[in-house]
Amino acid sequence: MRKPSEPSYRLHKSSGQAVTWIQGKTFYLGPYDSQESKQKYHKLLAKFHANPNSFGVEKCRLSIAEVAVLFLKHCREYYKDSPEFPQYARALGPVIELFSDSHINEFGISEFKVVRDYWVRRGCARSYCNKNAKRVVAFFKWLVSEDLLDVTVYQTLKTVPPLKAGRCSSPEAPKVRPVDDATITATIKHLPKVLADMVRIHRLLGCRPSELLCIKPCMVDTKSEVWTIKLEKHKNAWRGHDRVLVIGPKAKQLLRPYLNRPAEAYCFSPAEAMEQRLADREAARTTALSCGNRRGSNRKANPKKKPGDFYTVIGYTKAIHTAARKAGLPIWGANRLRHATATAIRAEENLEAASAILGHRTISMTENYAERSLQRAIEVAKKHG
Repeated sequence: MRKPSEPSYRLHKSSGQAVTWIQGKTFYLGPYDSQESKQKYHKLLAKFHANPNSFGVEKCRLSIAEVAVLFLKHCREYYKDSPEFPQYARALGPVIELFSDSHINEFGISEFKVVRDYWVRRGCARSYCNKNAKRVVAFFKWLVSEDLLDVTVYQTLKTVPPLKAGRCSSPEAPKVRPVDDATITATIKHLPKVLADMVRIHRLLGCRPSELLCIKPCMVDTKSEVWTIKLEKHKNAWRGHDRVLVIGPKAKQLLRPYLNRPAEAYCFSPAEAMEQRLADREAARTTALSCGNRRGSNRKANPKKKPGDFYTVIGYTKAIHTAARKAGLPIWGANRLRHATATAIRAEENLEAASAILGHRTISMTENYAERSLQRAIEVAKKHG
């Protein structure tokens, strides 16, 4: 976003007053070069640096479309290291589509419910509808904080309760379950070695997909018997929390070959996976080399899209989906590996151990990932029931 130029302190010759112009609006400050005029100028300048958007246009004249553009520019910068920006963009989609020309102070409870019903009518899960509704309320909270909207609008929207389970037409989202080891083994048979090793390491570490994909050789501390990786960018970095991945013997064996590359390079490369996939196809080739296309002969010299230097969470997840389909299995997401690790550690150790591996600050959060073992409950029931 281009920053507006700083307003200057000037002399208004016809009146002898100091004057400044901010966002097309004129401010008279008093006698030129007086202490009073300079104080007023510095106050306006401080307000301008804090929030340039609060000048020039009356609050009641701002439209939904105008402030949505400002908010999304803010989100792009503020959430640059997280997936929140596209989620806010999707949440504001129906707001802009349905009420783009409306003034922001005209947006009330009835308009808010119309936006929420937009997702309900499309069969979206109740949790998805509620999360998007909270993002819309956060949008209006930001407008208040930027002095673009009266606080009463935001306070009014907060009074609308979220959709309740069993009391609305929205379906419940299926709970994320741990993926079993048999499914993992069958899936990775259809993945190139890089991706197969990523899935194996992911299952052992129990980290978030984004944490796995950002690993670089320079981040791995190999001085101790158990390796550690301290992440600079992670989900809770903005809260001041630390996140350290602990690499045990099995994970060390899998990760070691990927440390033999430049220190600042990503360990897991889509380009390397593509090369392995092509090599596997060539090895399985039954047609003579003198017949048909040779490897690389039917590809563009400068394709528009090339494999990147690192995997995105979406790309990693899509690769798992494709491999699961090839194996004849229901598609499953990468985050289910984290649930599988948590459940296994809880069954073998305890909930506190699972919480330590997952990097949670509270045990209650870990309970959402580590499911109770039914087999353990059966054993206890045999003994005490």
